Amino acid sequence: MPLPLKKSARKSRNAYTRAAVTGKGKKSAKLRMPAFMAVILSKLRGLGGLKSLAAVTVLLIGLGAVLSGVCFASLWLYNKAVTSDFFITRHVDVAGNVRLSRDMVLQYGDLKEGDNSLAVSIAKVERNLRQTPWVEEVSVKRLLPDRFVIKLKERMPSFWVHKEGTLYYANERGMIIAPVESKNFLSLPTLRVEPGAEDAIPFLARLMKDIQNGMLPVEAGAIASITLSPGRGLEVYLEDREMRLSIATDDWEGNLARLGVTLGDLARRHELRNVREVRAVNGNVWVLLNQAVKN
Repeated sequence: MPLPLKKSARKSRNAYTRAAVTGKGKKSAKLRMPAFMAVILSKLRGLGGLKSLAAVTVLLIGLGAVLSGVCFASLWLYNKAVTSDFFITRHVDVAGNVRLSRDMVLQYGDLKEGDNSLAVSIAKVERNLRQTPWVEEVSVKRLLPDRFVIKLKERMPSFWVHKEGTLYYANERGMIIAPVESKNFLSLPTLRVEPGAEDAIPFLARLMKDIQNGMLPVEAGAIASITLSPGRGLEVYLEDREMRLSIATDDWEGNLARLGVTLGDLARRHELRNVREVRAVNGNVWVLLNQAVKN
């Protein structure tokens, strides 16, 4: 005789019941319409065919009138807001601009004080500024009721580049930014890339960085031109001393270090004025003197 699972009369959990098979007792989720709609539908069911159709027509007309009223009210409020003096733009803060003046930023972005701040499209202002060759990144924030904040990241020029008879600003990778103009004039070294020397372009940024870090005892402002040559590497011409420095790109750090030591030694011996060119290549440094100086 099998033993009972429990002493109490209550059924065990594993006991077979009819409810477990039929699913009785489970709650089913039902979608319920709003109460007012249920009332309206119940009223319509009680009407005849023509009366029901007329009631539905009246109901739809009423709903259309309500929606039209809401739209009209929204448009009226919007028109009031975009013509209100309360939302006139009175302050525009510009940050991150170096080459561009505040007035130039506002002109390029097509944003000016006196515009209604709600009527200004931020996306359009950002798009206008990104189309400007000087702007690399931009963000515009609206601070109601009367202020905008514009943050820029400009493309910084490092060189001048001649192209098709026009002088352009170029970045540290030699990429053209914008034409050189009197309103944004900045004196920079002229860059020339000879055919076959395109692989040396990445060393331009390294050269300028190494000069700033003092690895090469040369002032950036003293550089008149830089030429990339497939045979000589990077040629730096110092106009004030009428001297040319040539650095081969293979073993860049070694060549640069040896060139720096040589220049420092020549400066201590007061012999730089007699030097026409210094070349660092193949682990050696060659010093060429002016023709007037005898070897």
